[in-house]
Amino acid sequence: MAKNSRGLPPDFNLNIPDTVRDEPVQLGDYLDEVDTSPITRPAAKPQKESNIVEMPRPHAEPSPALKVVETAEPKAPPRPRKKAPKLPQRKQVNMTPETLRMIEELIDHVQTYSVQRDAKASEIFHALVLSLYEAREHLDLSDVPSRGRWGTPTAQAFPISLKNAFQAAIAVAHKKNRK
Repeated sequence: MAKNSRGLPPDFNLNIPDTVRDEPVQLGDYLDEVDTSPITRPAAKPQKESNIVEMPRPHAEPSPALKVVETAEPKAPPRPRKKAPKLPQRKQVNMTPETLRMIEELIDHVQTYSVQRDAKASEIFHALVLSLYEAREHLDLSDVPSRGRWGTPTAQAFPISLKNAFQAAIAVAHKKNRK
């Protein structure tokens, strides 16, 4: 075919047999395609050592004005460098859209009904973790069933079972601290 001719080649045929037309299309996978062309890399050319010229460096002695004079005073020990403050480790929390909505509502509730109008999500989350951390000695996880496979009823009930155990532990710790 000449380079200047446009369109489909004259021997192109779009007739599809009826038996193939009614079946689902079988597309190949890109991993199934085999690239038969070998990778060729150019050979490394050896360097010609005849072009390398080494220049001698002059050895200059320091001038008498720049010589270091040793004194009888001992050198002061080097001051320790200030260490950069360690940043807190960060953890990523993945949440469902429902959880995100609940957190936004909690933040809005705290900002609306507390004296701190600019309360942050990290502060609210810290308070929640702190309340559970202080009640951890009362935390009984023996009734929490295993999660199970994704999508099963046990997997969906796992967060609710944890919530119930957390609430019970916080309630017991709260009653104990009130006395």
